[in-house]
Amino acid sequence: MLHQLTWFNMAIHSDSEYAKGTWFKERSLAGPIIFAVADGLVHQADTISELLAQDGYEIYAYLGVDNLKITSPVLFGDTLRADAEVVELRATKNPERFLFIYRNKAYNQRDQQVIEYQTTMMVAKKS
Repeated sequence: MLHQLTWFNMAIHSDSEYAKGTWFKERSLAGPIIFAVADGLVHQADTISELLAQDGYEIYAYLGVDNLKITSPVLFGDTLRADAEVVELRATKNPERFLFIYRNKAYNQRDQQVIEYQTTMMVAKKS
């Protein structure tokens, strides 16, 4: 369903017979979906929000993603987990806003890293 929603409905993702002839030997998830799942894992559990809240910050805006690399395929049936680490928190020109940067890596059930990237968010000090 996600492949159809995101228009990533290529045969490698949707046709199991076609996929048997690829080096994966089975259907795989598209890279943008791997990213959405990996980022969702850190945000769904409010891990990032809770971490920021401990220091009195709240998320103001999601600004961007850098250095995104798909490092291994994700196959149907794989189970993913994510590990995020804070890279930096720095002031902006606006004294009420800060840039919060974290690095996320996601792994499959075989502990193979499948993706890594760095996210920049704008955060604000809670009033």
